[in-house]
Amino acid sequence: MKKKGIFLLAGVLVVGILASALQTHLKVQTYKLESSKITSPVRLAVVTDLHSTIYGENQEELVALLEAQEPDAILLSGDIADDEVPHDGTKQLLDAIGNTYPCFYVSGNHEHWSGEYEKIAEMIASYGVTVLEGETTELDVNGNVIQIAGVNDPDKFSDFSEWESQLEQVKAERNDDDFTILLSHRPELVQWYAESGFDLVAAGHAHGGQVRIPFILNGLFAPNQGWLPEYAGGMYPLEETTMVVSRGLCKNNLPRIWNPPEVVMVELVPNEV
Repeated sequence: MKKKGIFLLAGVLVVGILASALQTHLKVQTYKLESSKITSPVRLAVVTDLHSTIYGENQEELVALLEAQEPDAILLSGDIADDEVPHDGTKQLLDAIGNTYPCFYVSGNHEHWSGEYEKIAEMIASYGVTVLEGETTELDVNGNVIQIAGVNDPDKFSDFSEWESQLEQVKAERNDDDFTILLSHRPELVQWYAESGFDLVAAGHAHGGQVRIPFILNGLFAPNQGWLPEYAGGMYPLEETTMVVSRGLCKNNLPRIWNPPEVVMVELVPNEV
């Protein structure tokens, strides 16, 4: 009986660990960033790598989570649509948020892989979302002027130098008196971000390294970073710039292990005296 009890307890523990490892309930990951350029708090939601995943009827789970966070703006940092999955989940989300919050979008690699990026960009813009392709816009929020710039994913271009030229274009438009944000899908391009002069870079793409082990392994494998990616998800200081990488929302392909889908909230606050 003792052995049976031990085996039963071991089985329960294994099942519990597996359930914990594979749970895919949405979570919110919040980062705080202080700046002398911010005079009153601003809440930004970073939404990435949806890949048209659906969270309940009409995206009700994801929309309710966003509503509860009360963002001042939503930053869509690529792969909101997909190259293989129908666009239903993308449309449902944008229909709920596009005219409710200021929303800003840049492309990810999968949108370019689809071969119909221009149609996808037009669709996204039709919901009231600002599509940024080497452009800069301003957001007036809570007494702050925030510049938001965006560059396409490098897979839009036949040569990487074209992406660099787009980055140089938005760097030239940057006003150092304002808080500046760069939306760019790929986190591994840290050399360019560190030298960009932007206060914040918002990225995704890594899917959290797909597999995590809490307190031990932040990510197992990420595209364009390979094994044990350095920038799987989190907040990373890069000289005078801070990069925030979301683990994203995709549940359509490989299982996520101890790596639940997430919406990132960035709280911009004045420097504490």
